[in-house]
Amino acid sequence: MYDDDYDDDQPVTRIPQNQQRNKQLGQHIVKEAQQYLEQISADEHALLIQTLRDLATTEPYFDVLADELDKPVEMKVANDALNLLYFWQLLHQHEDQKQFHLLDAINTEFFQTEMLKAFDALEIGENKAQRRLVLLEAFKLYKLNFHAGCIPVLYAQLEGILTDVLIQTGFLKQSGTKFVDVYKIVPGLKGSEIKSLWHKAKIANELNHYFAELAAYQMDSSSTVAMTRHNILHGTELTHFNQGRSFVLFIWLFAAVSFMSTVSK
Repeated sequence: MYDDDYDDDQPVTRIPQNQQRNKQLGQHIVKEAQQYLEQISADEHALLIQTLRDLATTEPYFDVLADELDKPVEMKVANDALNLLYFWQLLHQHEDQKQFHLLDAINTEFFQTEMLKAFDALEIGENKAQRRLVLLEAFKLYKLNFHAGCIPVLYAQLEGILTDVLIQTGFLKQSGTKFVDVYKIVPGLKGSEIKSLWHKAKIANELNHYFAELAAYQMDSSSTVAMTRHNILHGTELTHFNQGRSFVLFIWLFAAVSFMSTVSK
């Protein structure tokens, strides 16, 4: 599953966190979605859960999202499920709710505007303009149903944007084609050279603990979307090139970007 040998139980160098930064974690999108979930009608909630269960026939991760959104009101709901719910509200733009197709949300002006607004708020240095073009191309690939192209692009951007953020905040240093762990947070690396997303995720958790709430950077085997990433990007996994996987990755990317836009040096 992982790109390199990785032991998540080893000690790390602790970096004092910016307390003001922590106050920004209650993003308005997540808060709004949580409030919406608390007030949703029983009929609409049943429709939401059934929609996700139906989508799980081609992308099993929708069952995970359904389980999260079907929890009792007092229980904590995962970040990616709340971000999905934020766009579920597009349902109300349809007089006939049977005409609403959740996976089409990515093609809407609303989703793309919200994504680009969050992206434009990022502080990620010289790669920003090129990454924006890549994001626009990912929208086109999704609309054309070219998911064998869209999915690797989204996986790559989830790692690439995180890398840019860690460089911008001084946690990573680029030396030629290598990336160096400035604070030696990940132990046991030759020359403190970072070689995998999971190393970067561990460093990001030291930058701000909320990174651990983002599904794209959770270092465990609880998600098939995360478990199959390595093999998809290395060409040995061919069974997940479908619209459902692309949709989940877009939700993950939106969740990550909208949070990272609040993280500053």
